Amino acid sequence: MPFKPSRKNLRKLVENLVNIRSDKKNPAMTAFLKKALRENGWKNIREHGGNVWGSIGTGKIKILYDIHSDTIPAQKAGWRGDPFTARFQNGRLYARGSVDDKGPLGAAIFSGNFIKNSKDYRVYLLASDREEIDEGYGCRVFLRKEKVKPDFVLISEPSDMKLIFGQRGRIEITLTARGIPAHGSMPEKGKNAISMLNGALNSLSKLKFGSVPPFTATTVTPTVIKSEGEGKNVLPLSCSVLLDIRINHKESVGSLIKILKKNLPREIKIEAGKFCPAWLLKDHNYAIAAKKTFAQAYGKTTSPAYWKFCTNGSSYASKGIPVIGFGPGKPQLCHKKNENIKMSDIERSVEFFRLLPSHIAELTT
Repeated sequence: MPFKPSRKNLRKLVENLVNIRSDKKNPAMTAFLKKALRENGWKNIREHGGNVWGSIGTGKIKILYDIHSDTIPAQKAGWRGDPFTARFQNGRLYARGSVDDKGPLGAAIFSGNFIKNSKDYRVYLLASDREEIDEGYGCRVFLRKEKVKPDFVLISEPSDMKLIFGQRGRIEITLTARGIPAHGSMPEKGKNAISMLNGALNSLSKLKFGSVPPFTATTVTPTVIKSEGEGKNVLPLSCSVLLDIRINHKESVGSLIKILKKNLPREIKIEAGKFCPAWLLKDHNYAIAAKKTFAQAYGKTTSPAYWKFCTNGSSYASKGIPVIGFGPGKPQLCHKKNENIKMSDIERSVEFFRLLPSHIAELTT
């Protein structure tokens, strides 16, 4: 009897995705993704380093759907149930990864049942790994192994069913203070690196960044702090903090370091780490195609929206590849306890994935 895709099939697909842990490398997730792509119409299935991809169509126009399969960890405290076991309640799916990013991933995989096997385009679906800890890893693997440069990339992350035409970038910067060890009972004989760094953080908390439309103001968030010393009763030799800085499209590593140097004591060492640039797609033909797709799928227009967070989109945009974003689920529920998503949004988003390739192909036919 031929397979007829249904809501029941989609629900089971997403349920299986969240029930397989992927907060760290898990061969079971890789195996399931290969099976799921094959069962839902995707061809030429490949895998490397936890990234799994397939394609539909044989045309010259290359379209890539990038949706990550990994999640952040979760502790059971504060969850109304096991965070790694799907729980359905009042039309919503509760689980770690339900909204970020396995709900969107399930919808994109499922859309393979409906995407036309066309000679006008070739659609790739990449279930990318390690996005939460290394944005762009999946992009690098795909481009190197597939030896293809997509004409257009759709990043599917939660967007509350809105079209995303840009995102803020991200810079990791480490601040380090070096102290002078002394006995804890005689702190005046040394220099406390923790106190030095605390003063620097107080200065940073007073910094005010203006917004640069369409993006909100730059944010500087301390996320990891550690000290090194010779014992618990000794002033630490050093103390460092990792800053997670979210920037607009006109800022750079250099401009942020300049601001930090101006506002921090000279004794604080500033080191730049990972950088993912902001991106913005304005008045591009692919943006027009996405708007037409949205109008056909949902019978209405939509205003452009922008992500505050960073995605794999930075890696593609930095290579000159046009990028937009779209996905079911509310962004503000990402990384939260009792993370959840409306099943109806997952179901509705399938139509966008289905229709987009034809509208992209119309640009060159």
